[in-house]
Amino acid sequence: MNSKRLCIIALVLLGSCALSSCGSGGGSPSASFSASSLTFGDEVEGSASEPLLITLTNSGTAPLTITNIAASANFTETNNCGATLAAGADCAIYVTLAPNTTGSLTGTVTITDNAGGSPQAVSLSGTAVTPSTLTGLCVGAVDLGVGPGNGCYTSTSKGTDNCPVGRPAVTPALVNVCFDGNSYTLDTSTHCVVPGNYHPIGSCQATSAVGSCSVQGQQCGGTLPGCCSGFTCTAGADGSFCQPTTGGSDSRARSPRGQTLADRLK
Repeated sequence: MNSKRLCIIALVLLGSCALSSCGSGGGSPSASFSASSLTFGDEVEGSASEPLLITLTNSGTAPLTITNIAASANFTETNNCGATLAAGADCAIYVTLAPNTTGSLTGTVTITDNAGGSPQAVSLSGTAVTPSTLTGLCVGAVDLGVGPGNGCYTSTSKGTDNCPVGRPAVTPALVNVCFDGNSYTLDTSTHCVVPGNYHPIGSCQATSAVGSCSVQGQQCGGTLPGCCSGFTCTAGADGSFCQPTTGGSDSRARSPRGQTLADRLK
Protein backbone atom coordinates (compact mmCIF):
# COMPACT_ATOMS: atom_id res chain seq x y z
CA MET A 1 0.00 0.00 0.00
CA ASN A 2 1.52 3.29 -1.07
CA SER A 3 2.00 6.26 1.18
CA LYS A 4 -0.70 8.29 -0.56
CA ARG A 5 -3.33 5.67 0.18
CA LEU A 6 -2.15 5.39 3.82
CA CYS A 7 -2.45 9.14 4.19
CA ILE A 8 -6.02 9.09 2.86
CA ILE A 9 -7.00 6.30 5.28
CA ALA A 10 -5.46 8.19 8.20
CA LEU A 11 -7.37 11.34 7.29
CA VAL A 12 -10.64 9.40 7.09
CA LEU A 13 -10.04 7.83 10.53
CA LEU A 14 -9.19 11.20 12.07
CA GLY A 15 -12.37 12.69 10.66
CA SER A 16 -14.41 9.79 12.02
CA CYS A 17 -12.89 10.26 15.49
CA ALA A 18 -13.65 13.96 15.39
CA LEU A 19 -17.32 13.23 14.67
CA SER A 20 -17.75 10.40 17.21
CA SER A 21 -15.37 11.70 19.93
CA CYS A 22 -13.44 8.43 19.78
CA GLY A 23 -10.60 8.25 22.26
CA SER A 24 -12.41 10.59 24.69
CA GLY A 25 -15.05 8.19 26.04
CA GLY A 26 -17.91 9.51 23.88
CA GLY A 27 -21.52 9.86 24.97
CA SER A 28 -22.93 12.33 27.48
CA PRO A 29 -23.94 12.29 31.17
CA SER A 30 -27.54 12.31 32.37
CA ALA A 31 -28.75 12.97 35.94
CA SER A 32 -31.85 11.20 37.25
CA PHE A 33 -33.31 11.12 40.77
CA SER A 34 -35.28 8.60 42.82
CA ALA A 35 -37.78 11.30 43.83
CA SER A 36 -38.84 14.65 42.40
CA SER A 37 -40.04 15.87 45.80
CA LEU A 38 -39.74 15.04 49.52
CA THR A 39 -42.40 15.70 52.17
CA PHE A 40 -41.46 15.82 55.85
CA GLY A 41 -43.75 15.54 58.87
CA ASP A 42 -44.07 18.01 61.74
CA GLU A 43 -40.73 19.03 63.20
CA VAL A 44 -40.13 21.13 66.30
CA GLU A 45 -38.37 24.43 65.70
CA GLY A 46 -34.69 24.13 66.57
CA SER A 47 -34.55 20.36 66.12
CA ALA A 48 -33.80 18.14 63.13
CA SER A 49 -35.85 15.42 61.46
CA GLU A 50 -34.78 11.98 60.39
CA PRO A 51 -33.24 12.29 56.90
CA LEU A 52 -34.99 11.31 53.69
CA LEU A 53 -33.00 9.73 50.88
CA ILE A 54 -32.62 10.89 47.29
CA THR A 55 -30.63 8.58 45.02
CA LEU A 56 -28.82 10.40 42.20
CA THR A 57 -28.06 8.15 39.21
CA ASN A 58 -25.91 8.94 36.20
CA SER A 59 -28.06 7.26 33.56
CA GLY A 60 -25.90 8.61 30.75
CA THR A 61 -22.87 7.21 28.95
CA ALA A 62 -20.20 9.64 30.15
CA PRO A 63 -18.98 10.71 33.61
CA LEU A 64 -21.20 13.18 35.47
CA THR A 65 -19.20 16.08 36.91
CA ILE A 66 -20.88 17.46 40.05
CA THR A 67 -19.90 20.99 41.00
CA ASN A 68 -22.36 21.68 43.83
CA ILE A 69 -25.16 20.16 45.92
CA ALA A 70 -26.99 22.54 48.26
CA ALA A 71 -30.22 22.67 50.28
CA SER A 72 -32.19 25.86 50.85
CA ALA A 73 -32.93 27.49 54.23
CA ASN A 74 -34.50 25.29 56.95
CA PHE A 75 -33.21 22.13 55.22
CA THR A 76 -29.78 20.50 55.25
CA GLU A 77 -28.16 17.80 53.14
CA THR A 78 -25.27 15.34 53.29
CA ASN A 79 -24.05 13.21 50.40
CA ASN A 80 -21.36 10.82 49.22
CA CYS A 81 -21.50 11.81 45.56
CA GLY A 82 -18.02 13.23 45.15
CA ALA A 83 -16.90 15.37 42.21
CA THR A 84 -17.46 12.73 39.52
CA LEU A 85 -20.07 10.00 39.10
CA ALA A 86 -19.32 7.31 36.55
CA ALA A 87 -21.85 6.33 33.90
CA GLY A 88 -24.39 3.92 35.42
CA ALA A 89 -23.32 4.68 39.00
CA ASP A 90 -25.39 6.27 41.76
CA CYS A 91 -24.86 8.08 45.03
CA ALA A 92 -26.90 9.07 48.10
CA ILE A 93 -28.16 12.51 49.08
CA TYR A 94 -29.77 12.67 52.53
CA VAL A 95 -31.98 15.68 53.20
CA THR A 96 -33.07 16.80 56.69
CA LEU A 97 -35.70 19.30 57.82
CA ALA A 98 -33.97 21.53 60.40
CA PRO A 99 -36.27 24.53 60.91
CA ASN A 100 -35.28 27.76 62.64
CA THR A 101 -38.81 29.13 62.39
CA THR A 102 -42.38 27.82 62.58
CA GLY A 103 -45.09 27.26 60.01
CA SER A 104 -45.34 25.62 56.60
CA LEU A 105 -41.95 25.41 54.90
CA THR A 106 -40.89 24.76 51.32
CA GLY A 107 -37.49 24.61 49.68
CA THR A 108 -35.25 22.73 47.28
CA VAL A 109 -32.09 20.70 47.14
CA THR A 110 -30.22 21.81 44.03
CA ILE A 111 -27.64 19.80 42.09
CA THR A 112 -25.31 21.57 39.68
CA ASP A 113 -23.49 19.36 37.16
CA ASN A 114 -22.55 18.94 33.51
CA ALA A 115 -25.74 17.09 32.50
CA GLY A 116 -28.55 18.56 30.49
CA GLY A 117 -31.03 20.62 32.49
CA SER A 118 -28.48 21.60 35.13
CA PRO A 119 -29.03 22.77 37.78
CA GLN A 120 -31.64 20.17 38.71
CA ALA A 121 -33.84 20.63 41.78
CA VAL A 122 -35.85 18.34 44.06
CA SER A 123 -38.65 20.18 45.86
CA LEU A 124 -38.95 19.96 49.67
CA SER A 125 -41.82 20.66 52.06
CA GLY A 126 -42.58 20.24 55.74
CA THR A 127 -44.10 21.91 58.79
CA ALA A 128 -42.22 23.43 61.71
CA VAL A 129 -44.07 23.63 65.02
CA THR A 130 -43.56 25.56 68.25
CA PRO A 131 -41.77 23.45 70.86
CA SER A 132 -43.63 22.45 74.00
CA THR A 133 -42.46 24.09 77.22
CA LEU A 134 -43.20 23.63 80.93
CA THR A 135 -45.96 25.67 82.59
CA GLY A 136 -44.46 25.50 86.09
CA LEU A 137 -47.18 23.17 87.42
CA CYS A 138 -46.55 19.74 88.87
CA VAL A 139 -49.40 17.26 88.31
CA GLY A 140 -49.75 14.14 90.43
CA ALA A 141 -52.36 11.47 91.11
CA VAL A 142 -53.54 11.34 94.72
CA ASP A 143 -54.65 8.04 96.21
CA LEU A 144 -56.66 8.52 99.41
CA GLY A 145 -56.85 4.77 100.00
CA VAL A 146 -60.59 4.75 99.34
CA GLY A 147 -61.89 3.40 96.07
CA PRO A 148 -59.93 4.18 92.93
CA GLY A 149 -58.53 7.43 94.33
CA ASN A 150 -59.34 11.09 94.31
CA GLY A 151 -58.08 12.46 91.00
CA CYS A 152 -55.18 14.84 90.44
CA TYR A 153 -53.57 17.57 92.46
CA THR A 154 -51.60 20.32 90.84
CA SER A 155 -49.19 22.67 92.54
CA THR A 156 -46.45 25.19 91.92
CA SER A 157 -45.11 25.46 95.49
CA LYS A 158 -42.83 22.42 95.23
CA GLY A 159 -43.07 21.79 91.54
CA THR A 160 -41.20 24.89 90.45
CA ASP A 161 -37.80 23.48 91.43
CA ASN A 162 -38.19 20.70 88.89
CA CYS A 163 -40.72 22.39 86.60
CA PRO A 164 -39.41 25.88 85.78
CA VAL A 165 -41.69 27.89 83.51
CA GLY A 166 -40.50 27.92 79.92
CA ARG A 167 -38.08 25.00 80.09
CA PRO A 168 -38.40 22.83 76.96
CA ALA A 169 -40.44 19.67 77.44
CA VAL A 170 -38.51 16.55 76.49
CA THR A 171 -41.33 14.02 76.03
CA PRO A 172 -44.61 15.95 76.00
CA ALA A 173 -47.70 13.77 75.74
CA LEU A 174 -51.43 13.89 76.47
CA VAL A 175 -51.87 11.21 79.13
CA ASN A 176 -54.49 10.07 81.63
CA VAL A 177 -52.45 9.72 84.81
CA CYS A 178 -55.21 10.44 87.29
CA PHE A 179 -58.38 8.80 88.51
CA ASP A 180 -60.80 11.51 87.45
CA GLY A 181 -60.88 10.51 83.80
CA ASN A 182 -59.24 13.71 82.64
CA SER A 183 -56.12 13.80 80.49
CA TYR A 184 -53.24 16.16 81.15
CA THR A 185 -50.41 17.24 78.90
CA LEU A 186 -47.27 16.25 80.79
CA ASP A 187 -43.56 15.99 80.19
CA THR A 188 -43.34 12.30 81.06
CA SER A 189 -39.56 12.47 81.40
CA THR A 190 -39.82 14.64 84.54
CA HIS A 191 -40.64 13.87 88.17
CA CYS A 192 -41.86 16.33 90.79
CA VAL A 193 -43.69 16.37 94.14
CA VAL A 194 -47.15 17.83 94.77
CA PRO A 195 -47.33 19.03 98.41
CA GLY A 196 -50.01 17.76 100.72
CA ASN A 197 -50.72 15.01 103.19
CA TYR A 198 -49.82 12.32 100.70
CA HIS A 199 -47.06 14.08 98.77
CA PRO A 200 -47.83 12.41 95.44
CA ILE A 201 -45.11 12.10 92.84
CA GLY A 202 -46.09 13.69 89.56
CA SER A 203 -44.80 15.04 86.27
CA CYS A 204 -44.39 18.58 84.98
CA GLN A 205 -47.25 19.99 82.96
CA ALA A 206 -46.37 21.02 79.40
CA THR A 207 -47.93 23.60 77.12
CA SER A 208 -48.74 21.10 74.38
CA ALA A 209 -48.18 17.54 73.25
CA VAL A 210 -46.36 18.80 70.16
CA GLY A 211 -43.55 16.56 69.05
CA SER A 212 -41.89 15.52 65.84
CA CYS A 213 -43.54 12.90 63.69
CA SER A 214 -42.30 10.99 60.66
CA VAL A 215 -43.91 10.48 57.26
CA GLN A 216 -43.63 7.88 54.53
CA GLY A 217 -40.06 6.68 54.09
CA GLN A 218 -38.68 8.05 57.36
CA GLN A 219 -37.10 5.72 59.90
CA CYS A 220 -39.03 5.00 63.09
CA GLY A 221 -38.95 2.86 66.23
CA GLY A 222 -37.03 3.03 69.50
CA THR A 223 -36.37 6.62 70.56
CA LEU A 224 -37.09 8.02 67.08
CA PRO A 225 -40.20 10.15 66.49
CA GLY A 226 -43.37 8.19 65.89
CA CYS A 227 -45.17 8.09 62.55
CA CYS A 228 -47.57 10.88 61.62
CA SER A 229 -51.31 10.24 61.38
CA GLY A 230 -52.06 7.86 58.52
CA PHE A 231 -48.70 6.06 58.72
CA THR A 232 -47.55 2.96 60.60
CA CYS A 233 -44.05 2.00 61.71
CA THR A 234 -43.35 -1.07 59.58
CA ALA A 235 -40.34 -3.35 60.03
CA GLY A 236 -38.24 -4.22 56.98
CA ALA A 237 -35.03 -6.04 56.16
CA ASP A 238 -32.95 -2.88 56.69
CA GLY A 239 -34.88 -1.20 59.52
CA SER A 240 -38.31 0.14 60.41
CA PHE A 241 -39.88 2.90 58.32
CA CYS A 242 -43.19 4.76 58.31
CA GLN A 243 -45.52 3.30 55.70
CA PRO A 244 -49.12 4.23 54.81
CA THR A 245 -51.59 2.63 57.22
CA THR A 246 -53.70 1.51 54.26
CA GLY A 247 -50.75 -0.32 52.70
CA GLY A 248 -48.89 0.30 49.48
CA SER A 249 -45.27 0.68 48.54
CA ASP A 250 -42.88 3.51 49.27
CA SER A 251 -40.36 4.42 46.62
CA ARG A 252 -38.46 6.51 49.15
CA ALA A 253 -37.97 3.75 51.71
CA ARG A 254 -34.31 2.90 52.07
CA SER A 255 -33.33 -0.11 50.00
CA PRO A 256 -30.50 -2.48 50.99
CA ARG A 257 -28.32 -0.61 48.49
CA GLY A 258 -29.46 2.66 50.05
CA GLN A 259 -28.48 1.34 53.45
CA THR A 260 -25.02 0.56 52.11
CA LEU A 261 -24.77 4.11 50.82
CA ALA A 262 -25.87 5.39 54.22
CA ASP A 263 -23.18 3.34 55.91
CA ARG A 264 -20.58 4.96 53.68
CA LEU A 265 -21.66 8.38 54.92
CA LYS A 266 -20.97 7.50 58.53
